[in-house]
Amino acid sequence: MNRILALAILTFKEGIRDRALFGITIIALMMFLATIVITNLFGYELGKVMVDLNLSTIAFAGLLLTFFVNINLMAKDIDKRTVYCVLSKPISRSEYILGKYIGLILLIFVSLSFLALFSAGVSFLIKASYPPIYFRDFSWLCYLQAFGYELMMFLVLNAIVIFFSSITTSSFLTLLFSVATYITGQTIEEVMQFFKKEVLQSGVSSAINQNIVEAAQYIFPNLSAFDIKTLASHGKLLATGHTLAVLSYSLIYTILLLFLASLIFNRREFN
Repeated sequence: MNRILALAILTFKEGIRDRALFGITIIALMMFLATIVITNLFGYELGKVMVDLNLSTIAFAGLLLTFFVNINLMAKDIDKRTVYCVLSKPISRSEYILGKYIGLILLIFVSLSFLALFSAGVSFLIKASYPPIYFRDFSWLCYLQAFGYELMMFLVLNAIVIFFSSITTSSFLTLLFSVATYITGQTIEEVMQFFKKEVLQSGVSSAINQNIVEAAQYIFPNLSAFDIKTLASHGKLLATGHTLAVLSYSLIYTILLLFLASLIFNRREFN
């Protein structure tokens, strides 16, 4: 366990020193400041727009961190051959996978928590500038819950990055596969609903299309389940049971991906 934690801390420190992290942070902070100006344009919807923009900014920054910093951290070890130095130590390949994953998640959680605190400051500033009637649906508890759901999504998304990094040595392919999985995961529920609607209206369905859609539903993660920004902007709090179910889903999917990544990485040969 000490070896895993040491590798996780090393990965986290390496990520903190990455220049891209500072660029992404600056972009996110500028987007938060822009929220102050943009919300002026929406009258009585001001509170809802504020919540949606703040949460969207945090999610966007998390995606940039995952796809451009975390993927690069995984690729560096192979490109610069540092993976040989790590694996020459008394650490197994499975411990390497787990240590890297914990380091990436630690980087994401710390970075997004900082942005969440900044967004809370922006929200306080906006709320202090307008009458309370504009924020009648606003709830800090709903806001915090939506942020928690975003963190759960990044648990899964970074496990996807680890999984594809264990398969290919190309950071571009890892990025391509990860982005494709993210897009599929965000739209799979809508595709299923559209498919079922078409079947009900026409009464005819292709067996091949049905099998493909059903298979995709079980293979790809349903990432849209983690997007509750709209509910948070309307001050609607999800039940604790639902939150625990989504958390269990994210943990199970993450553990499965890390297990598969370890199996693949253990059988991988480095030239």
